Amino acid sequence: MIIVNPNNRNPSPMSAVEPPIWCAYWARKYPGHTTILDAEAEALTVDGTVSRIGNEPCVLVAMGANPSASSTPKMNVIGKLASSLKFYHISGLHPQASRPDKRRLRLHRAELCRLTPRWDLVDFSKYRAHNWHCLHDLNSRGNYGVIYTSFGCPYNCLFCNIHTLYGGRQVAYRKPEDVIAEVETLVETHSVQNLKVCDELFVLNHHHVGRICDLLIERDYNLNIWAYARVDTVTPELLEKMKRAGFNWLAYGFEASSLDKYATDPFKAREMTREAGINVMGNFMFGLPEETMEDMGNTKQLASELQCEYVNFYVALPYPGSEWCDSLKDKPTDWSSYDQFADNICAEPEVVRFRDQAFREYFSDGQYLRMIETQFGIMGTEHIKEMLGWNPREVQDGHYNLISSR
Repeated sequence: MIIVNPNNRNPSPMSAVEPPIWCAYWARKYPGHTTILDAEAEALTVDGTVSRIGNEPCVLVAMGANPSASSTPKMNVIGKLASSLKFYHISGLHPQASRPDKRRLRLHRAELCRLTPRWDLVDFSKYRAHNWHCLHDLNSRGNYGVIYTSFGCPYNCLFCNIHTLYGGRQVAYRKPEDVIAEVETLVETHSVQNLKVCDELFVLNHHHVGRICDLLIERDYNLNIWAYARVDTVTPELLEKMKRAGFNWLAYGFEASSLDKYATDPFKAREMTREAGINVMGNFMFGLPEETMEDMGNTKQLASELQCEYVNFYVALPYPGSEWCDSLKDKPTDWSSYDQFADNICAEPEVVRFRDQAFREYFSDGQYLRMIETQFGIMGTEHIKEMLGWNPREVQDGHYNLISSR
């Protein structure tokens, strides 16, 4: 059995190349003669992937670094692979959002909590952390690992489809001791130093987070960790403990100014996080239903005022399985249109142009660059300027073309 991570990654040198954790989970599910083919890490084409699989039975895993933006477009690649394969099944979020099929496979939350990924089948030398995760030392992006401590999210955001993967909005937690045992394997066997906590919302259950932090502090691994949080789930006390445990970045979904999402002031959460010595990755989106240009301008202004150490600016898309998608009479039918940088993206052109311009303005702002230099040194600032010279829409021979944008 070959467990396949299909390749749909834009080969930007700025982005992470993540160990295929969902492939490693399926490899544990099938403990016999199983191998993992990470076509993404090896930059394999569809034909190259089919050639490597041959006539072996396989599982095509439709999961990327997150359950929407990087996972949905993989279904386009999986469709191409499936047309050339005989013995295959499909696993992941979006096969479950599409029509039932005897080839579908799924892992349930309770089962996931009992399984430990087959990291012994993964060559960690192939992987690297995000550029922002290692702005303090851009030469240390290797030794990258990923881990889950819980599965699911209790919230009901109209643009999110995560409940489709797990069959509901409950959260299932792994035992903290099991989590730490896996961390020990990643650190002591695979030399991991940069670690992503993949949980859809890690900072939710304070007892769970606190216990994991206590165990990490005891081991003193000096890890560089990032995870997802909400502005209304953090406290100064928890943030201080997380920093001591190795959490140097938290990703907050600030999303859009038009959403009345939080009772907590986002600026208060930003300041608490900063005072704890933790950097902020801010996630924002443009083009939600009924948003106006003024609304998007307000979101861009919010991002500017928060001045996070790094941001992701997304075009909001109606991902399959989300409340937004379910409400549409005419749903997108081309999986490739869910790619954030596709020419045929299923969004209005003015929204895409607005997102692109907002990105350039944010990272070229003089005040922002001075903040980066203060925190990460001149190399951090130079890297941000270099990043602005990469065009995600101009890819030739697997590499982005440099453009003159500064």
